[in-house]
Amino acid sequence: RLITLVLLALWAQEAAAFLPGACPLFISARPIVRAVPKSMPRVAARSVAIRAGTLVMQLLPGDETEDEKPAITTSAKQGTDAVGAGKEDVNYVPMASWFLVAVLLMTNIHQQWTRALVFYIVSFKVPVSEESARLYMNIDLGFGEEQYALLASFGFTALFTVCSLLAGRAADSGNRAGITAAAAAGWSVATVAQGLAGSFENVLGARALTGLTQAFTNPAAYGLIASTFPESRVSTANSIYSSAVYVGGALASLTILLDNQIGWRDSSIGIGVLGLGLAGVSGALLKDPEDRPSLLPAVSPTPPAMPSPPTSGAGSLQVSSGSADEDRGEGNSQENGIESQMAGAVGAAKQVLSIPFVQLLFAATAFRFAAGYGLGVWKAPFFREAFPAFQDQFSVANAVVISGGGVLSSLAGGALADKYAPYDPRVRLWIPAAGCLLAVPLWLGTCYSDSFYASIAMLFGEYIVAECWFGPTLASLYKAVPKEVQGTAQGLFSVLTAFGNIMPVIIGSLQKDYPLQHVMAGSISTAYVLSAVFFFAASTQLDPPTTTLLQTSTTPSVDAGEVGQDGAQD
Repeated sequence: RLITLVLLALWAQEAAAFLPGACPLFISARPIVRAVPKSMPRVAARSVAIRAGTLVMQLLPGDETEDEKPAITTSAKQGTDAVGAGKEDVNYVPMASWFLVAVLLMTNIHQQWTRALVFYIVSFKVPVSEESARLYMNIDLGFGEEQYALLASFGFTALFTVCSLLAGRAADSGNRAGITAAAAAGWSVATVAQGLAGSFENVLGARALTGLTQAFTNPAAYGLIASTFPESRVSTANSIYSSAVYVGGALASLTILLDNQIGWRDSSIGIGVLGLGLAGVSGALLKDPEDRPSLLPAVSPTPPAMPSPPTSGAGSLQVSSGSADEDRGEGNSQENGIESQMAGAVGAAKQVLSIPFVQLLFAATAFRFAAGYGLGVWKAPFFREAFPAFQDQFSVANAVVISGGGVLSSLAGGALADKYAPYDPRVRLWIPAAGCLLAVPLWLGTCYSDSFYASIAMLFGEYIVAECWFGPTLASLYKAVPKEVQGTAQGLFSVLTAFGNIMPVIIGSLQKDYPLQHVMAGSISTAYVLSAVFFFAASTQLDPPTTTLLQTSTTPSVDAGEVGQDGAQD
């Protein structure tokens, strides 16, 4: 909740500083603005942020009364109760768990910053000069739009995809805290190498190294969260961690201002050095709650057998039957080397993919990634082309949109899922489905608005409704698969970014023959609609809550969290 308030306050301060100097409404009322004390906008912004934060906190799950507060326990692991503890204890989260999320959040912010950095240090509509070469990578190294599309998409996802299965397998039994710190050091070195590159091939190699190392981050991080938080708080914790996508994207957007001061090379080097410091902090402060002394897992190609899923009750999955032997990887359990690691990863992946619910969820995720990557990679070139006189304003406004709209949507999605999923687990999938459908008209408004400020306002609305999907989706995925292969499930989830990165390449190819405005409007809207269809289809694989469950007054829900008497009446 404190993180929510801080982010809201920062966003409101940015908006208060930005609007008086940019919005035509304020420009036309300059005499009135000059008469207002300079501190008043920020004071008002803080007041609005606090009030908005209060509303958000009401959505976050918490204790209802002082009498119902749980006693302090030393563990927040799923399904563990202290001796003599009440039913509330399984939902208690100690401060150490929130501290772990905070460290992971900072690391993930830098990860997303470096991943999106390349989007904001290129420009294809400026003349070649010494100054433009200092500011833009593509002019300095001499590459065009098609090479940029490759660099921004498959240049990153090629190794990212290949390594994601191994990364998921490593997260299942390796030391996840050590994996996270080592990965952060790896992508930071790659970012420094990007700043030192002398050719397009050098940048492509650095981008591939970034993809390789970042493949190991999310499986380990989400595994740490799942092992540290009770099930009824996992969606919220996942949403906090995934909000780094928007904060990191906002920092990448603000890099335009840094680029104007020191150039793209020094910007890359400085950001990489900062990441090395964060990697050291992560290595010193993070600790895996499970006893895993080795950084990488012991070699074993045979994954654990999948337990039989529940066949009845709210939230149970309709899982197809199959031979357990078919799901196990073949080979000698004592064999060492990459072949054994791959065999174990493939066996675990077959277990995950044998669940029809997971298949539909992954289809929805693939199209959602396609919409997100297409928008993220080509958004800056689109605004430069559509509104060339507003580049500095776009840098700040885009940062406000991403950090404000994206973070609020992500946190609200996770909080709403945790609040209502105990009553009906299908809510976790209805939230992202509704967000995708609501995003379509707002995205079309972004593409076809004649005014820069109207387009930015539509983009802000699009982020508010569309970015609620990550936390609920991952919570649904982790609920559907056995704990022993959750890292593999997250690795497969990351593999889907390869499908998502097809969209930037398609847009890059089509924009040569058609206006970029039309290409982005049609392709991204189509991806949103298809994602919504598959999210709804996946929700049909979950059984609706029974009347008995809804009328239960004290028994915790089978799915997540608890349904008390007051909640059932509501």
